[in-house]
This record gives sequence, C-alpha cells and structure tokens, in this order.
Amino acid sequence: MYGHPRTWAMREPRRDHYVGPGTGEDSRLVVDAAIEGLCAGRNLPTEDVPARLHVIASLAADLQARLGPAVAEARQYGCSWAEVADLLGVTRASAWQRYGGTENDVNDPTIRRPVR
Repeated sequence: MYGHPRTWAMREPRRDHYVGPGTGEDSRLVVDAAIEGLCAGRNLPTEDVPARLHVIASLAADLQARLGPAVAEARQYGCSWAEVADLLGVTRASAWQRYGGTENDVNDPTIRRPVR
C-alpha cells in the first residue's frame, strides 16, 4: 500500500482510479488513541464531553492544515491531479482549485493546468 500510487493495492477492481478516503475500524482506533493521547497531554479528562469536543476539533484542524503540504508532496512525487483527486475523494477540478497554484506548481512548467 505504500510507495508510488501507481503501485498501490488501493485500486478498486475494474476501475482505473484510486479508492477515496474512508472510515473503518483501523482509522477509528487510531483516532481514538489520538483523542486519548491529546486529552492526557493537555491534562483533560477523556470523559468530559466539552474537553473531547475541543480535542477532536484540535485534531481536525491539525489534519486539515496538513492536507495542503501532503498534496504538494504527492505532486512533487509525480502524482497527477486525477490521482490526487481520487485519493482525496473529490473531483480533479476541485482538487486543483483547492490545492493548485501552490508555489511548487506555479514554478513547474511541466504541470498542466485545467482550462478555466
């Protein structure tokens, strides 16, 4: 599953694009551990509902802030906008509109821009 997207086992059968993000037991366990860890790090009780809400919002904000750099890294690695869009679970146009035009893309003449 790791490595270049073209070699991943994340492709759906009979489709030529990648499986978008999803939730499941594996991601739930990781998120639960992150919530508990951040609560402990901030000395907040995990059973305190407002504290959990604060911690979940903090984690969501941090993850959201990491998407742009992760997209830029994927593009530098050679992923096309179509591949990035599939992995994000959005259309190619919306991926480019949200994350395109980064400094790395703007300075790279080999990157094709969608027609507006």
